[in-house]
Amino acid sequence: MRNKREFLAQLFGRVGVLGLLERLADAMRPGLVVLTYHRIAEPGLDPFYDPVVSATPTAFRAQVEWLRRRFRILALPDLVAWLESGARGRAPVALLTFDDGYRDNFEAAVPILHECDIPATFFLPTAFLEAPRLPWWDHVAYVIKQTRVRRLVLERGPDSGAPPIALDLETLPRSAAIMAVIRAFLDEMIADGPWFLDQLAARAEVAVDSPSLARDLFTSWDQVRQLTARAPRVLTIGSHGHSHQKLAGLDAQSQRLELIESRRILESRLDCAVTAMAYPYGWPGTYTAETKTLAAEAGYRLAFAAREGVNRPDSVDRYEIRRLGVGSGDSLILLRARTALHGTFGGSIL
Repeated sequence: MRNKREFLAQLFGRVGVLGLLERLADAMRPGLVVLTYHRIAEPGLDPFYDPVVSATPTAFRAQVEWLRRRFRILALPDLVAWLESGARGRAPVALLTFDDGYRDNFEAAVPILHECDIPATFFLPTAFLEAPRLPWWDHVAYVIKQTRVRRLVLERGPDSGAPPIALDLETLPRSAAIMAVIRAFLDEMIADGPWFLDQLAARAEVAVDSPSLARDLFTSWDQVRQLTARAPRVLTIGSHGHSHQKLAGLDAQSQRLELIESRRILESRLDCAVTAMAYPYGWPGTYTAETKTLAAEAGYRLAFAAREGVNRPDSVDRYEIRRLGVGSGDSLILLRARTALHGTFGGSIL
């Protein structure tokens, strides 16, 4: 699939379709493209979940240099003004966002952003900084990459009734084994997440010092303070919930606590106003209309989703701003093609 997408993007470039799409996007009423990054790192060089890597530092630099030629890149405060002005002007605009607070955002991406004079917003789940522990996806990858056992049979939860997950690690690539477990989590086929992770580590015979590993993998309050002190209006902070839970799976009071507590901690720790958030996970079904209402009541002026698409000024929902996720498989021409298709048609076949 990745090779097919790349082939089509290259073909669009060779026959002139890509340039035509970009001109069409510019000729239409301007829209806002919001790009989502997670990690900026070399995939496969550490024991964590490789698909969370959005770009290598080299690829990220090339993307940023192209973005500043192609778009007027907004800082978060400028986005509010852009929306309130009715988005006057025909220049295409973009916003760069980072989710989850990985340390390499600040060590690899921020120097490139500073050098290129590009603003960005970082959405932080406050529990990842307050009480560091590996999130379940990195925990799963760490254990399966490290284990030396030949076969894993994993129960989905106490009394779940579902068949166990059986992994033959002699024949199955580690990446495929990791994805099998990740998919079970995403499909909500794991009855008890913490219990399952303990079982996984025990049966894999891998010791997991989760707090220590998380402190190295994620940013710290000191690092974030240095960022906000250096360029408070250019490199801005938003909320990604408190404990990175799927908000739609919580009752209204629990959602309210996640939203309010995260904002309270960020503002008290960083001494700055926090007016935007990104829903954890962010795809349809992980937040609801009630979540959007609760976000507004919690004091957020903007909320970002993971639904793909361009945001038209006459129809944008400020509590469901669409974003385009960037992955490590996105070459520069593929990202150009995806962005042009979104700008022209509001969606992409790539």
